[in-house]
Amino acid sequence: MTDHQTLSLVLNMIRGGTAVTRPALSRLTGLGRTIITQRVDQAIRAGLVTEGETAPSTGGRPSRTLRIASGRGVVLGALFGASQLHVAVTDLDGTVLADRRMTWDIGGGPEASLETLREISGELLTPQLHERLWSVCAGVPGPVDFTRGTPVRPPIMAGWHAFPLRERLEAHYDVPAWVDNDANLMALGVWSRTRSVAGDNILLVKASTGIGLGLISQGGLHRGARGSAGDLGHTIVAEESRLRCRCGKFGCLEALAGGWALSRDARAAALSGRSPFLAERLEGTPESLTVTDVVEGCRAGDPVSTELITRSGELVGAQLATLVSVFNPSTVYLTGLLAQAGEAFAGPVAEAVARRSLPLATDELVISEAGLDRQEGVIGAATLAVDELTRPDMLGRWLPRGDPRGGRSASIGPLASGGGSSSYPR
Repeated sequence: MTDHQTLSLVLNMIRGGTAVTRPALSRLTGLGRTIITQRVDQAIRAGLVTEGETAPSTGGRPSRTLRIASGRGVVLGALFGASQLHVAVTDLDGTVLADRRMTWDIGGGPEASLETLREISGELLTPQLHERLWSVCAGVPGPVDFTRGTPVRPPIMAGWHAFPLRERLEAHYDVPAWVDNDANLMALGVWSRTRSVAGDNILLVKASTGIGLGLISQGGLHRGARGSAGDLGHTIVAEESRLRCRCGKFGCLEALAGGWALSRDARAAALSGRSPFLAERLEGTPESLTVTDVVEGCRAGDPVSTELITRSGELVGAQLATLVSVFNPSTVYLTGLLAQAGEAFAGPVAEAVARRSLPLATDELVISEAGLDRQEGVIGAATLAVDELTRPDMLGRWLPRGDPRGGRSASIGPLASGGGSSSYPR
């Protein structure tokens, strides 16, 4: 193994809590104590690792625990949903330092979306934080070519196909950037916080305006061969349905159970007089109702809103049951606006999975909310960014310079030399 490979291994074992002392690193990697000491000392000199308290002695000289120096750099994370935008500045372990949420229509297109992101990040990144910006990571609600950092024919993102999102982020912020599906980042974020209890095989269902899914398999994010893994919302649930999905097909799960479908059905219920609660909400917003109106109606005890949420849970659970039998996860996390309805959504999901999946796949299965105060996406963005920054090849590009600023995520060739701000040649 090269020096950068061993350093990457050491850093990621410390980050994951697999080994947090020099003896443990040596024992679990099979590397000699001299090599481990050299790599740990290198990481400490680079400001990537700090020493903590003395670990319990197992005989011989006691060792100090090691942890990532999370305050050295910060990550800008942006989660574009179908109807919301969450932007946050986090430290290197995903702790949120500043964030902002806002209503945003992804259908407004990439240029308007980027301009909004620039405005918000300009407010969040104080001069002190901006000086420590190491990376940007963005999530979008559609398929992504992760290698290129571009959305690929996203069903609900008009104008985004092949848009060079990563390239534009790197050009503006002058740091390495990565782009992934929003549900993937959410799954990575919640797994990074719950791995010890959730296991290394989890599913995360994001049920909001649209429906997405992130999948962690054997401790790794599963994107599939081309990056389209997890597109749960566009699986077919009703072959004969004449309800057209926003992707153009008929009978998709999203067309019957997604938040935008519930908004459609809620408006019909309000106009027909079936729900006084929704009718009152519609008076204030005559153009439409939102999934938030339906969730709040459910919480307020409105029978129609509860019926819509429950039916959505049943449909999502029925599709999820097949995945549970095929993939056999230890944990399924529910997140998104519909999950905020609580048991009215989660209960039908769990009941459908238990009824339709194989007993061996469900007898120890845990289905629960993510429980991270809706921060799992930006935590996942930080996790992904640091995962990528600590790859051996990336370490080789930026570590000699001291930090990743002025760099790119997919470079070819040696680092540029000379005065001023250097960049990694493409």
